Amino acid sequence: MSRNSKAKRDARKKKEPDRPIRRLGAALQPHAQLLDADDTAIGGVGWRDGEWLLVLGSQVAARSDSAAMALAMLRHVVAVQERAGRELRLEASAPLLHAAGREAAALGRTLEEHLAELEQERIEREPLAPVVTPSLPH
Repeated sequence: MSRNSKAKRDARKKKEPDRPIRRLGAALQPHAQLLDADDTAIGGVGWRDGEWLLVLGSQVAARSDSAAMALAMLRHVVAVQERAGRELRLEASAPLLHAAGREAAALGRTLEEHLAELEQERIEREPLAPVVTPSLPH
């Protein structure tokens, strides 16, 4: 091995373009967005590989197999941001709302009742959290 081998290899690597990060699994299918006052998406929920993924700041923040839980998480983000003085608008797709509605109906509740129950469970796990319930998108 030559004394310059490492230097040549390092120089060659610098010239090569960066390889993109390969993600495993299917592409993320967007189903809900959190939009600020300028209609800039700051987060949302997508469906990938049988899971609902909560995405905030381009990073997956949480995952769930429940559409209703995904909506509840989005509503919580809206409420937290609202308390901080930042208005967000939640837009959800019909398939997400329909899936969440089916989950609620299976429990004998309306979607609003089910989301309120999920929020109550969250509050019980975190007793110091204030109660704010934003409305669903229409």
